[in-house]
Amino acid sequence: MLLAQAEIAAFALADPLKVGCQALFGLSDEQTWDDTLKEQKIDLWNRSPREFFQQVGTEWMRNHNPDHWLQRADREINPPQDDSAWSGTPDLAAADAPFRLAAQAFFDFSDAQIWDTGHYSQVDPSWNISPREAVALIERHALAFDPDYAAKRARLPLMPLKRRPPLPASASTIIIKDIRFENEARYLREHHGVIWHITRPNLQRVNAHSSELGVARQPEDVLIVNDGSLEHLQTAVMQAWQQHRTITRATP
Repeated sequence: MLLAQAEIAAFALADPLKVGCQALFGLSDEQTWDDTLKEQKIDLWNRSPREFFQQVGTEWMRNHNPDHWLQRADREINPPQDDSAWSGTPDLAAADAPFRLAAQAFFDFSDAQIWDTGHYSQVDPSWNISPREAVALIERHALAFDPDYAAKRARLPLMPLKRRPPLPASASTIIIKDIRFENEARYLREHHGVIWHITRPNLQRVNAHSSELGVARQPEDVLIVNDGSLEHLQTAVMQAWQQHRTITRATP
């Protein structure tokens, strides 16, 4: 709805998570991005795409750093300058290649940081971790998650990362579509963001995972109740957007 406005772009904290999980577990494009397939278990792994995303996004990466996906989003919105020129070819046949690709997606490492031996062990000051350490972190979690990981992953092709398009430089407003935890909401409020809650009465929850519990509404947040048609929701969203623009313009 709001993306029809030229100055608005959208980003999901889960985008780099999904890109990395696609490489890590050999997911197809449909399994990675098609919401109608996210609950269907994959026979090889006996897990659904949603279960992968929740396990890796929360149990692995948020437990490593609760603000990980916020920091990753900041790099997407404010891309760092990359001075590490590298013209080599990624070794996708390497035993640890799935972990390297996943680390590259999760941490936004450059090709040089992941594949060049001179950069691989250097600590990235943005994360206070080296690519080598990040790869080891992901590998350790993957092998604990499924002791047969290597044998299963070898049955699936490994492709280069399928990155999402960058945010347009012309965007003055960024919508982050999937704020799921209190620290994420607090971070955005503290950085002049506004949290919109769109609720639908009597909506059945998918599961009881912590990432599905939502965040508590604060007085400064916007509440939109989706209890009618799609047209009704669109009208409510556009009214809230116009109110937001009015307040923003009036704020010195």
